[in-house]
Amino acid sequence: MAHKTLDVRDPAAVGALAQDELERGCDLLGLLVFRNMLKDDTAQAIAELKRGGTRTVMITGDTALTGVFIARQCGMVPPGSRVLLGECAAPGDDVQWVDVDTKEPVADIGPRLAAAGPDGFPATELAVGGAAFESLCKTGAIDALLFHVRVFARMKPTHKVECVERHMRHGVTAMCGDGGNDCGALRAAHVGIALSDAEASIVSPFSSADRSVMACVELLRQGRAGLATSFANFAALICYGQIMGISLKMVSFYFAISLTQNLWMLVDGAIATALMLTISMSGPARRLAPQRPTSRILGPQMLAAVGGTVLINFAFMALAYVWLFRQDWFRCNEHATAEVDVTKWWLLGDNYEASVLSFVATFQFINNGMVVNFGYRFRAAWYRNYALLAVSGFLVAFVSAMLLADPNRVGCAFRLNCGDPSALAALGYAAPSWRIEPYNNLLGHNVIPRDSRYRLWGLCLGNMAAANAWQVLVVNGPVRSLLRARFPLRRLRCKL
Repeated sequence: MAHKTLDVRDPAAVGALAQDELERGCDLLGLLVFRNMLKDDTAQAIAELKRGGTRTVMITGDTALTGVFIARQCGMVPPGSRVLLGECAAPGDDVQWVDVDTKEPVADIGPRLAAAGPDGFPATELAVGGAAFESLCKTGAIDALLFHVRVFARMKPTHKVECVERHMRHGVTAMCGDGGNDCGALRAAHVGIALSDAEASIVSPFSSADRSVMACVELLRQGRAGLATSFANFAALICYGQIMGISLKMVSFYFAISLTQNLWMLVDGAIATALMLTISMSGPARRLAPQRPTSRILGPQMLAAVGGTVLINFAFMALAYVWLFRQDWFRCNEHATAEVDVTKWWLLGDNYEASVLSFVATFQFINNGMVVNFGYRFRAAWYRNYALLAVSGFLVAFVSAMLLADPNRVGCAFRLNCGDPSALAALGYAAPSWRIEPYNNLLGHNVIPRDSRYRLWGLCLGNMAAANAWQVLVVNGPVRSLLRARFPLRRLRCKL
């Protein structure tokens, strides 16, 4: 800060003075030092982004040495890494490289970039100025060096847009910034995060008022969880349709049976709706996983998750009928047109085949929510989705009570484990006091003996356990990790 007294009193005359004339002969008042320190959580945010498999670079208008210092301080440049600075006098000139620590010029950076560090990636990082970046873009050399450059310094707004667009050619790119000179890059990036509530927030789809880089971590956590949850809902819906088509329809057509009206309303109106809502209530994982969730609807993960569950459900459905046909108390209802009035379609569930179908399929429908809830890599642990656990627990208890309890008002409302009053009395049960439409079969009931109910209940729980074990061990667990290491997908490899 400096000061001097002007003899000129006319403001217009002062405005006409040249800058050199105004600054000549000033008396020093003092020095005003501006320090823009790192926030306390910046280093933690950069480390979390790297742990989540995300490469971080700096695009700044500051000098290159300032950018290198900050990059080292926040951990963007790993400790022990050498940094080569590329600069040129004007765009179009040859880029000169120099070691920022020793100040020694480097004629050929190729050997430096070829030398790998402990992590298998080059132990040398690059930093370029705005003019050098423009020269490298004009010659096309930036394509080979792009993922070696950690700091882009002295960048103009147009340079920032160009840099972001070049990264976007190789993968999903996010840009965060807090100034007006970042607006172009924020708008151009796949994801723009404005760390400000000023003009930058107008062009960015996301903004954070606390101006912390940790907002990028939070956006990744929420975005990955949202993608994983969307695919979980999709998988649950596909499994729902497969149970409906393969198990229900095929068995119903073969035996000429149907679920009862109230059970259809329970499945479609309560189970499907409640589970679809509660599946979406799973929160994000606490920390970023090293990989992103799949975005391929017909990829190996989705095919394994859905296909495995469908096959397990179909196998247990077939096993249930094999078990049923071997029971002494079983009376076949297959195509029993002489005993059944097929015009009463709403009563085509008054038989043992329909009872077994009802219980096994209903447990499979309920389990759809739990099967897709195992997404702990990107979503919160399965036991933290309290709404889904409460709904699933209630539904399992409700259907289990209908299966295991003796004939009662609730079971008779669904025409499961019930029958005509005379038939129930002949079986040793109390005659019901409520009205029951006459059963549409020769037996007059579909009550499963008590011991057999528990065996069928165990089979249904085994079905649920097998489907969940498939998800935990194969789709999301050690088998997945083994296959991923054995057959890795083609992904962009770069130093994080």
